[in-house]
Amino acid sequence: MTVTADTEFAVLNAVYLRKIATPEVIGDVCGLPAQEIAELVSGAVGAGQLEDVGGMYMLSETGTAELLAAYRSRYLALRTDAVVLGWYERFEGVNKQFLQSISAWQTDGGSDSGKLDRLLRLVDRLTKSLTALEPTIPRYHRYVERFTVALDRVDAGATEFVTSPAVDSVHNIWFEFHEDILTVIGRPRDVAEAQA
Repeated sequence: MTVTADTEFAVLNAVYLRKIATPEVIGDVCGLPAQEIAELVSGAVGAGQLEDVGGMYMLSETGTAELLAAYRSRYLALRTDAVVLGWYERFEGVNKQFLQSISAWQTDGGSDSGKLDRLLRLVDRLTKSLTALEPTIPRYHRYVERFTVALDRVDAGATEFVTSPAVDSVHNIWFEFHEDILTVIGRPRDVAEAQA
């Protein structure tokens, strides 16, 4: 079975980016209703694309191969597109700043509001710049929605939405987006990190 529908792609991609995920997390990442997620996950398990690990799901070798083939099929032209590659190069500069800001904020135990403000400004900058990619990759609007929710929760005092791996935090969303854009343009993460 090949990954052709946007919803199939979204579910497998959510698991690819999270490595292992519950249906609830997959739904949060995709923005799809629970019933649709349940049906898509069940279908992917039946097709051998996902493996059920005690109510959490991982991509199988087949699922990984099919998802990466779907990335190539959907985004091959973007891998040589000057606008997309230029956007990505600018993003990597912002990514370096983000990683430094996260580290600085964590080093202080999350107590420095100035460092948090800098970090959140970088997230805001990314969400605004994503609008340039949305006409080409419409599903990237979901990242904007997720960042907005996380930022609203941080503004309300829920600082776990900055870095906690247990929630859809700014750090988790950023990490997933980075993995996503690298896969879109066909660059392995280790190559990108070596160039940083």
